[in-house]
Amino acid sequence: MRIVENVRIECPPADVWSVIADLDTHLEWRPALVEFRQVSEGPLAVGSEIREVLRWRGRELVLADVVTVFDPERHFGIRGGWKAADFDLDLTLEPAGDGATVVTFDWPLYPKSFLMKAVTPLLRRTMGRATAEEAALLKAYVEGRGAVSN
Repeated sequence: MRIVENVRIECPPADVWSVIADLDTHLEWRPALVEFRQVSEGPLAVGSEIREVLRWRGRELVLADVVTVFDPERHFGIRGGWKAADFDLDLTLEPAGDGATVVTFDWPLYPKSFLMKAVTPLLRRTMGRATAEEAALLKAYVEGRGAVSN
């Protein structure tokens, strides 16, 4: 299963990137998150490890993520997973003219358990709505901060 969602943000890529690359802000625009923090040493980069805790359907899922792409102002990618499934999440930023940015959320889900494989088609709608909500909240958060790039 793959979810793809696009959102146009009326700010330049540098402003959008400053939010996406700041893991602390994810709690502001990703409502299911309980925790999202780097657990490895050093600056955030490809190979950095992130602890992600999601609240979903009354449960907390603890995920171990790894940054797979860190291309400032263009592309942020992570790979993560838990017992039932693995996933990739790619956030790509494209200049859209007039100082705007189109952000694409692209995340395939790779079910591992038989049960997850069976229910994945049923989850598509729920996960699609959740992704659309995150995109809208990212837009509101970035646009609400005003210009932050130099």
